[in-house]
Amino acid sequence: MPTMLQQGFFRTTLAGLLLLPVLAVAGPAEDYVVAKKAYDAGDVVGAMPLLRKGVDAGHTPSMVLLGDILDSSEFDEEAAVVFRKAADKGDPEGQFRLGKLYSLGEGVKKDLAEAHRLILAAAKQGHRQATNVMAQAYLSAQLGIPASARNGEESLHWVQAAEGNDYLPAIDALLLAYRNGGFGLSPDAKEAERLQAKANALRNIQEDAGRKKRRPK
Repeated sequence: MPTMLQQGFFRTTLAGLLLLPVLAVAGPAEDYVVAKKAYDAGDVVGAMPLLRKGVDAGHTPSMVLLGDILDSSEFDEEAAVVFRKAADKGDPEGQFRLGKLYSLGEGVKKDLAEAHRLILAAAKQGHRQATNVMAQAYLSAQLGIPASARNGEESLHWVQAAEGNDYLPAIDALLLAYRNGGFGLSPDAKEAERLQAKANALRNIQEDAGRKKRRPK
């Protein structure tokens, strides 16, 4: 008959064996949570191996975060490779980040047509920043968009979408359109008044935030 010491050993060993499957099934999502906590705590070195493991497993949030780390560290070429993996999986964040690199020519050869394609793909999935960038691209004839397209239906679509994101340049553009006509819209004093009030409120919020940042300690 086993002694009490032997029984304790068996229980400890059995408990360890039962834990092994739990540890073994820890996948990229769990690794990402640990990596994100390490990253948020400033431990980039500790986060990167887990993120690389997630990238190898096809985990898109790991791709995006690793790409961000590489991009901010000026490893642009490697960042582009990682963002491309996410973009190829249809991830809007990966599409947007890779599109930005193409627009700037960082880590890849500058290609406004490819930047436009990727950012548009992200915007069509509801990506907030991509939507605002598309609106600005039409307003300023960027990303290879010709000036002749600035007042078309596509332009109006993205400007209205960005207005819904509280993007001030889009609000201002629509405000002028409803006052004077533009984007194929007829003047509408009531809508212009609404947009003016919205712009004023957002500018006050931004000015207040700026004052708080500048306030001496």
